[in-house]
Amino acid sequence: MPGPLAAVWLAATAVGAVVLWLIDRGVIGRRPRTPATDTTGPMTPITTSVSPAVLGYLVSAGDGHRCRCLDDAASASVADLVRRGVIGVHSRDSASVRLLTDIGGDTELSSADALVLAHLRATSWPRRGDRAVVTSGTLAHHRPARRWWFMWRRAVVAEARANGWCSERVPAALLAPIWALGVIGTLVGVGRIAAAVITFDPGPLEPWTLVGCALAALVGCVGLDRWGDPDDNITADGRAVVESRVERGIGVGVLPTTGLGQHVELPEAVACGISGAAIAEAPMLDHRRRRHLWSDVTGQPRVVRVVHPFIPGRGGRPLTVAIAGAVLIAAAGFIAPLADRMTSWTGVDTVLDTIAPGTDVDIAIDRYNAVVNGVSWALGAIGVWLVLAGVVDTAIRRTRVGAVVSVSVVDDRTWWQRLAHRVAAVGHDGTAVVEIAVDDGHRTTVRSWMVDARAAAPHGATVEVSFTPLLGRVRRIAPVGDAGAAVGARSDTV
Repeated sequence: MPGPLAAVWLAATAVGAVVLWLIDRGVIGRRPRTPATDTTGPMTPITTSVSPAVLGYLVSAGDGHRCRCLDDAASASVADLVRRGVIGVHSRDSASVRLLTDIGGDTELSSADALVLAHLRATSWPRRGDRAVVTSGTLAHHRPARRWWFMWRRAVVAEARANGWCSERVPAALLAPIWALGVIGTLVGVGRIAAAVITFDPGPLEPWTLVGCALAALVGCVGLDRWGDPDDNITADGRAVVESRVERGIGVGVLPTTGLGQHVELPEAVACGISGAAIAEAPMLDHRRRRHLWSDVTGQPRVVRVVHPFIPGRGGRPLTVAIAGAVLIAAAGFIAPLADRMTSWTGVDTVLDTIAPGTDVDIAIDRYNAVVNGVSWALGAIGVWLVLAGVVDTAIRRTRVGAVVSVSVVDDRTWWQRLAHRVAAVGHDGTAVVEIAVDDGHRTTVRSWMVDARAAAPHGATVEVSFTPLLGRVRRIAPVGDAGAAVGARSDTV
């Protein structure tokens, strides 16, 4: 059973998790001062000072939800910088676009646009001069860091708030205790591990306390992410700006000489008020896996949240996962008797005197038993889940029909990413794994699936997906009508 300190950590973590859940559900937070349907008063004309990022932030609340600063708006900002003459198009081919980033035009930029331009220049070569060039391929391999996205989103939100187009929903003071919980949990957990290593005493490694510290750190990270990705309430003035954009239609004011002025009906283009071709052809500033996306399945741009679940055995063949679970259960059964063997071993006194002189034998054995039992229980629980999920998914399938709103390659450039790739992609054939999300128009939260690259459908295609309920193993992807999707993959080869 958890000790007093561990119980305090677990209780504090549970409270923090509940608070974050209530914030996400909209129960906690400031309510908008004016009704969502309030459109009285004069129409505020949209001006050239409204950047695509800010406009997209406001449009995202058009379907009754809160404002969201989507990553697509950063790419729209690149195209807008081209239109304004801040950067220029050097060349373009079927594979990439080359942009001149130091042509010296329009230095009066907002904070968000200045961050975009600074990142483009930082990835250009040579770094300075009017011939500094950046390509879409360079940006694909030098994506902005998480801190950059935090700063960019906060700059976009600050600009919208300064103009009175949105109001803060969750103040930073409400999230500060959750951040403090995460920082303290991290320090306590690291301190206990360091103390155990330095003193050769496993006493500080009390399993429940470490679990509480790890969960507290996780809750703190989620709270920090909430601060870096705010969701404000749109005001009446903000809705007037959005309606003004809708009346004027999609913006196509991109310089014709750049070739970025073609009109394409994309939800990103409608939301950000800029040519869809500009967004599609300009270098993308984007995360590898986006959480919030534009979707027009319902006939108008709306925001959906993509869930990338990380569960044991996700995407694996049910039979393979069930066998792996049986192996883990067997391993847990093998580890459990080690505690009794240590207790009955006559040489334990000599070993303890050598490693940690003066340590009480009974206390050391109790701590050892706690660690071994904790590992055994963890392996057993995961094994039971894998067996249950494998058995259920062998017999049950579900089907969903909708439009593909996200297609992203699972990155494996670092050892940790390669490890996560192998663990999450159990049972897949080949090495290239692609994560897709399909919106059927009936929910605002969609779950992503992992498939082989050869079976992935293109963005915007309407497909029918057959998948298993627990592991999310995609059995088949087939196009619906003339949707432009690839030929349906054979059963159980996805």
